[in-house]
Amino acid sequence: MEVWGYLELRTTFTDGSASRTENIRYLVVNAHLAYNVLLRRLALNRLRAMASTRHMKMKLPDLSGKVIVIKSDQQEAKRCYETVSKPRGGGVFMVVERLSIKDDRTGVARAESSWER
Repeated sequence: MEVWGYLELRTTFTDGSASRTENIRYLVVNAHLAYNVLLRRLALNRLRAMASTRHMKMKLPDLSGKVIVIKSDQQEAKRCYETVSKPRGGGVFMVVERLSIKDDRTGVARAESSWER
């Protein structure tokens, strides 16, 4: 796994009725994983969030105290896992996201997508 560095982004957590935006520091890696994002305990604690892998949900309070419930899609999670678990080659395609950090002073970043066989 190739580590590309850290990137801090303003991230909005919402369930459609309530939302909360926080600066989250992400570790960017070049790896073929079943996950888009992993939140560390530090971020979860700061958000006062509770995550349940069994229920595929995360709950956290918004700034007024209302509970935001972020739900995962079980079918999408299954498709993602199956795609990642397949052996490579044989005409299998995947989308690779490349994140280029341009300038530390401005914080401008750019994401590029490409298809790989």
